[in-house]
This record gives sequence, structure tokens and C-alpha cells, in this order.
Amino acid sequence: MKIKKIHRRQLVAGGAASALLAALPLTGTSAKTNTFNATKFKYKNKLTAAIKAANLPNQYFSHVVYSRLGYGITPGIFDQVRWAALGSSDSERLANFVDQQLAGGNDTNLDNRINQAGNYVTLNKGLGQMWQDHHVNSGSGLRSSSRPIYEMERLKFLRATYTLFPLQERIADFWHDHFSLNGRSFYARSTMTSWDRDVIRTHMLGNFQSFLTATARHPAMLYYLDNYNNSVSEPNENYARELIELHTLGVENYFGLAEQDEVPMISVPERGGPWPSDGMIQEYYVDNDVYEATRCLTGWRVNDSSSNGDTGFFMYDDERHDRFQKSVLTGGQINIPANQGQTDGDNVLALLARHPGTAKHIAGKLARFFISDNPPQSLIDDVADVFYENRNAADQLKQVFVALFNHPEFSNPANWQAKLKRPFDTVVSAMRALRTNFTVKPDDDNSNNLEYRMDDTGHYPFEWQAPDGYPTKSSYWMSSTALIQTWKTVDWLIDRSNSGTYITPVRVTTLNNFTANPEDMSPENVVAWWMQRILNTTPVQGWSGDPVFESAVNFLRQRPSDESYPSWPRDKAIPREDLEENSWPYRWHERLRGTLSLLLASPYFMQR
Repeated sequence: MKIKKIHRRQLVAGGAASALLAALPLTGTSAKTNTFNATKFKYKNKLTAAIKAANLPNQYFSHVVYSRLGYGITPGIFDQVRWAALGSSDSERLANFVDQQLAGGNDTNLDNRINQAGNYVTLNKGLGQMWQDHHVNSGSGLRSSSRPIYEMERLKFLRATYTLFPLQERIADFWHDHFSLNGRSFYARSTMTSWDRDVIRTHMLGNFQSFLTATARHPAMLYYLDNYNNSVSEPNENYARELIELHTLGVENYFGLAEQDEVPMISVPERGGPWPSDGMIQEYYVDNDVYEATRCLTGWRVNDSSSNGDTGFFMYDDERHDRFQKSVLTGGQINIPANQGQTDGDNVLALLARHPGTAKHIAGKLARFFISDNPPQSLIDDVADVFYENRNAADQLKQVFVALFNHPEFSNPANWQAKLKRPFDTVVSAMRALRTNFTVKPDDDNSNNLEYRMDDTGHYPFEWQAPDGYPTKSSYWMSSTALIQTWKTVDWLIDRSNSGTYITPVRVTTLNNFTANPEDMSPENVVAWWMQRILNTTPVQGWSGDPVFESAVNFLRQRPSDESYPSWPRDKAIPREDLEENSWPYRWHERLRGTLSLLLASPYFMQR
């Protein structure tokens, strides 16, 4: 059967069309019904009985920081108590937190989990060995061509859930979406460990031009966007177009259907090389700049031929290169001389990386990813200035992130609770908030089950097919399918047990908290304690009367299916042994798990 290959530009268009299907507003119905069943205390049809979306009351700034720059609250590690110890004011604490997170350090708990998993076999393989083991001489199992992507998908969950440096994972998220590629594509699947380690994580806090060059020369990107087939006899513009439209200048800097000499010119400080002696370049790009950049990048390919050693590394092939002079972003004036060879491509990358439009494009994407779908223009401008002014610095991007996170608009309450968590973020933040004990790993039934469920959310790592990356706009993820499948995945994490040991220790955690005062373990006290734990706050007047709190309490205390038993009084202690044994007729352990699922589906938890 012939398989029709979809052009990657069509995939981008398809993603935009899909966004039109996002029909569930954040202020609409997004909760679980209180339908109770004695054998399976689960709510059904999660969108029918509403908890109206509302801002989390009395939200601490620490909650904002942990949600934006990590994956939410982790009791005992990332909470208000730990936040208070970072300094004497929120601005000082924020600056210290950002510095600590960007600096990184020992991550013993995460490292131990990875080591104990024992089957992340590609982590220490260099690109050359990975290419030989999983591409040239691939087989099955640990030598499968898909083993690297298979491991990276699962490692992403493990890292995000258990790292002490979640900001670094967030930053990696951003760049994986920015330089997006489908991890299951032919060359990417066998080299994905290298792409994540050698390209994204090595350069994500460094110099953008170096970063851009590393992406352009990696076999995963060379194959994914077809530049490995770009030659003087058969030019292929796929990579050059995405390089300009997505990776650097962005479509906001497209001038439209015009000639190069019709584009307004601006002056930049650079001189020499690809920059004219007067420093005048186009402010925007047109289609001919894409075509000229395509010519510059001919001959950039992968060493995937046995006659050349089949190493998998970047290779420049002069016989495939367009040797004639070219004009890129200079109003039609020649700035790429003839017979420069590989330097043509290097010049194009330099031009794009150092263009003021690239600074504005990336600053806007960063602001929308970390702060708001509609960030203030002043924030974008300020961050763009830092990006551009430090374009020669080895730590350019680190300085950009410091400026972004310490900007007054980051702390402005008007920008709080401005985004919805994406499915991956929701699942990981639920695992962190509940202190789930789950080492996601290859060759594991529980991990396989998580993969199947996350696939249904539409946000499984590295599987977005189009080159524009997973959407960050909240409206895209407000579809009923994404929300329901996300909640089902969280439900599974709460309900999953191995030989009677639950990976999310809801019962044990609750009992431990009320051990000293078992008479206080009433439905309203249990719900209030869990809300404070996972939301990192308690309203000044207490939770009583709050719509989310009241819905959760009523769910926990409702009458069993055997109506000879009444609803449990909200202020009456739950018998410890009944919770321990999940005794009939109230089945407190099942009720409690369902209650937490309800809280984690509430707008308070879903907002970021």
C-alpha cells in the first residue's frame, strides 16, 4: 500500500485548524459529577457537573513561581516554607531561586532512580556509537532503532517529576518545542538521546548562534526537515523555510509577497562577513530570502554512506553545493560571494541568529510560554534587548532567562493564573503534589500503561509531527478530549497499585498526618489539609464555603449506594481502621482517591 507523505507545511496548517475545535473555555464547565457507586467510587462524565473556574484564593507568589518555572508544588521541597527560606522578600527569593535553578548541581534522588531503573542504556552513548548501535547495526530490544527515542520519552517524565532543578526541565521543554522535530522520524529515533543531550541541554543556556548551528548539523534535524537532500541539482527549501519562519525571524517578520529591494532596511552594528560594509540589512524577510538561504545550505548532509564511513555525523558535500554568489537579507545586494563552500551556510546562520527580528521573535515566544498567552509588549521588548545586546556572549541565553524571570511583569499579579497547564504538565505536577513513587522507565508495564494514556491526551513527549512544536496557547488544550484524557491519566496514577502497594500513597500520607490527632480526621479537615498541601495556600477565612472545597467535601461524605446508611457528617472523624482497610460501606480509601482526583481536575489546580 502506498503511503502518502504529508508535507510538513500542511501539518502546521492542520494544527491551526485543530485549534478551532478547542471549545471548552476556562470559565466553563470542567469538573466531575458527584455520581457515587459503591463498588467503584468514580465520577462519570467529567464535564457535566460544573465547578466554575475561578482564581485560586490567597495565592502565594511561590505558587506562581513553582508553577511557571517548574511543575508546581512538591510538598517539603517546593512549597511556601522552602520559599520563605530563600530570602527576605519575594523579589530576593525569586532572584535566588532563579540563580540556584540555572546553576544546577547534584540531583542525587533523580540519579538514583535512573540508576536503579537499570535499563536506560543509551544515556552515555555518544552520537557515533548511537548511530552504529541503533541505526547501522540496529536489531531488536536494547539494539532497536527506536531505543533512543523510547528512552527519552520516558526519561522526560522521570526527570520532570523527580529533579531538584525543574526550571532546567522547563527550559528544555521550551527549546524542544522551538526546535521541534518528530522523535519517531527515521534518523531522530536512533539519535534522540544525542539530540536531547548534545544539542538541547548543552546549548540551552549558552549562545544562540552556537545553538542554532548545533541544531542545523545534527542528523535528526538534517533528516527531519530534508536538508540532507538539499543539493544544487534538486534544491529543497523545507529546512531553510522553517529555519527562518520558526527558528529565527518568525512569521511576524515576514514582509509578504515582495521583492528583496522593496523591504525596509535597518542598520546593525555588524560589519564584514555576510554583513555589508554599511551594516544595512533588511528589517524583514521575503520568499526570495528563503530561496537564497536554501542555496546557501546545499551540500549540508549526514555522513550516512558506507563509502564515507557511515558515521552519522554532519558532512559537507561540495559536489552538491551551489557555488554561485547569493543575496540574503540585503535588499538584493550580493553578500555571499561565490565559491565559499560550507561558509555560505555558516553565514546564513550568523545573519539569522544576530538579526534584531530574531531577538523579538524568541523573546515573544518565551514570554508566551512562561508568563501569559498575551504578554505585555514592554516585557517582550525588554527581553529582546537583552537577547540582542548579548548576542556575542557565551551565556547569552542564560542572561535572557534571568532578565525574563526577574522582570517586573513576571511578578505582576495581573499576569498570574494566566495559562492552563498542558497535559504533560498536569500529570507531572499531580505526581509531584501527591508525591507519587513511580520510576518511569523502559520495559515496564506501568510505564507502558502511562504511555498509552498520555498518547490519548495529545501531549506525549516528542511526538508532535509538525515543525512548530506543541502549542503553548491555553485555548488549544481546552478541548474536552485533552482535558478528559488528562484527568483519566491522573486518575490512573492515583488508582494504580502493585500487589496492593499504591504508587501514589494517598492513604498512607493521610493517615500519617492525622496519627497524632485521629479525632480530627473528618471529611472537611481531610479535604482542607489536602487542598493546602497540593495548592500551597489556605484562604484567610478558611476553605469553608469555597465552591471547590464544598464540592470535594460533599463528594467524600456522600451516602453509599446502600441507602440504609446516611451521608457521613462533615465534621465527624473517619475511623482510622476503616480508611486503612477500605471497609464497606463507605470505602474510605476509594472515596479519598476519588476526592483527590476531583481536586486535581479543578480550575485551582489546572491553572498555571
